[in-house]
Amino acid sequence: MIRMNYKKPKRMFEDSGVVDPHISYHISLENVVSKRKQDIKTLVDLGRYFSIFAPRQSGKTTFFEDFCQELEKDTAYMAILLSFQDYKAIDGATFYTLIQEVIYEQLLLRLQE
Repeated sequence: MIRMNYKKPKRMFEDSGVVDPHISYHISLENVVSKRKQDIKTLVDLGRYFSIFAPRQSGKTTFFEDFCQELEKDTAYMAILLSFQDYKAIDGATFYTLIQEVIYEQLLLRLQE
């Protein structure tokens, strides 16, 4: 009988859910800047909108969650994370009601901390 030595991979590719950079391959989104070479914190400070474009499952959400945690170290900011993935097949009134509930829940949690 031939014995095979199996080695557990150091990292894996995620195909759904949040990317854990410690166990999954991901694209490092450090030093993300705008076309004008402004970093995301500067864009937030200026009240500007921004988008993060990268392939699926590359760590965009993980990067954004980490950014929000860093941002909240400045007491001038309170980050509210919203995902619209679960709201694809609902009418407008229901959508706005659910989003309002999510925002209120997050505000209450932050104010209780």
